Amino acid sequence: MINQEATGVRLLARSIAAIFAAAIFSFAVFGFIPHLLEDNHSGASHLMYDAAAGVFLFFALIGLVYGLWVTRKLRSELSARSSEHSKALALAQHDALTGLPNRRRLLEAFSDLSRNVKDGSFRAIMMLDLDGFKPINDVYGHAFGDNLLRSFAERLAETVGNDGIVARLGGDEFAIVSPVFSDKSEASGFARRLLTRISERFEIGERQISIGSGIGISLYPHDGHAITELLRRADIALYRAKSSGRSTYRFFEVDMDASILHRTLLEQRLRRAIEVEDVKVHYQPILDMDTGRIAGFEALARWTDSDFGNVPPLQFIPIAEDCGIISELTRHLLAKACETSAKWPEDLYLSFNLSPVQLQDPALPDQIKTILGAYGYPSERLVLEITETSLVKNPEAARRILDELTATGITIALDDFGAGHSSLSYLRDFPIKKVKIDKSFTERMLTDKQCAAIVEAVLVLSKGLEIDAVAEGIENDAVHSALSANGCHYGQGFLYAKAVSAEDADELLAAQDGGRFPFAENSNVA
Repeated sequence: MINQEATGVRLLARSIAAIFAAAIFSFAVFGFIPHLLEDNHSGASHLMYDAAAGVFLFFALIGLVYGLWVTRKLRSELSARSSEHSKALALAQHDALTGLPNRRRLLEAFSDLSRNVKDGSFRAIMMLDLDGFKPINDVYGHAFGDNLLRSFAERLAETVGNDGIVARLGGDEFAIVSPVFSDKSEASGFARRLLTRISERFEIGERQISIGSGIGISLYPHDGHAITELLRRADIALYRAKSSGRSTYRFFEVDMDASILHRTLLEQRLRRAIEVEDVKVHYQPILDMDTGRIAGFEALARWTDSDFGNVPPLQFIPIAEDCGIISELTRHLLAKACETSAKWPEDLYLSFNLSPVQLQDPALPDQIKTILGAYGYPSERLVLEITETSLVKNPEAARRILDELTATGITIALDDFGAGHSSLSYLRDFPIKKVKIDKSFTERMLTDKQCAAIVEAVLVLSKGLEIDAVAEGIENDAVHSALSANGCHYGQGFLYAKAVSAEDADELLAAQDGGRFPFAENSNVA
């Protein structure tokens, strides 16, 4: 379009030049002819020719001036349109929110960036995203989320500098083409610097927030030459990085492709299993160690696939969290658990695990209350287990949700206590009424003095704070006896029973009618 207009201006300019040339030629002719004819014509004829030539020249000059004015105007308009075209092109190649290059610009720029990579050197292609960005958006609003993305983008751009490129691919997903490196350790150091910079607190308005990010890395030209393939491989490495833990990086490895294929197939099967309710609820008893009777059951998810067999919760729960179907899975499992436990004796409680992702969802309390109301299950008989990770990510949002839940009578338990950050401030600042001692301590408390000391300290702490302690992972009588002697009132583990179906849970309850739970017959405890 711009080129066509430029061609039009050039043609107009040439037309004007031709008119001007014709005017001069005409003036010369009209001015010269009278002199040729002055011997044969009167002065009146000579005067007529001069007048005609003058009139013709006058209109030619008027046309020339007008043409020059039009030409100048067209050139000005062409320049403005060219400037607008350049701006539109720049906008089409950059992200409107952060100002960073977008995917289109990254694809175009990569050919130039890859051109100066000599033998023995390489560029690292990195994929990043923000951990827990969706809950942040939900809790603080999209304006806050937009400001966070802008601040995140600025930090990336500052760290990368002018020798590489940072692009926003969409949502909270970013890509980086690094400066040229000659050794893999340089790429590792670069990734660590990025993670360190990202981990610093963001100050947005009056709020301070910490976020994490994983980094997946592929190398040009080692892992491929096409930028689309390098991005795909970096994305695969990012998934592995996020599976490995918070704020870490991983380089692409060939066997990751097979792992991602397996994970993709598993995700498809899981979605289908949730739709047809193939993910079942099993129940593991929690024993009152003082009375020897079952105090309640913990609801645990179990899934058996026709091809994959028994899929462990540690494998399919993270997939459900990553692909955004954890809420749907939770609603299904909690509904089934409430339906089953509503038939138990009224002194038994149901313990149910919440994902850290869900503890950032403001709609969670209403969803749980709706399920309880649908099955007539008293909120006072429900214990929701959370992990320390749930509290670290976004303490303010977690506190609001927990306060709303406890206001209805629900009890909150801190799961795997001692295995994570183990901040005592959690017990002070959050409405926690139970702690579950991680099995990594109870399993070794008879052979490891440090584990024994930690278990004893947690029991003393829980007594002082007037909260219940439940010891996990009890697998033999000796551990049961030691815990009981140290003042532990509740226990859970294979010594009593593994997680069983709803029907088998009813049989366990029936087995203790008129006395203690049957395990006590083989126990050293009186």
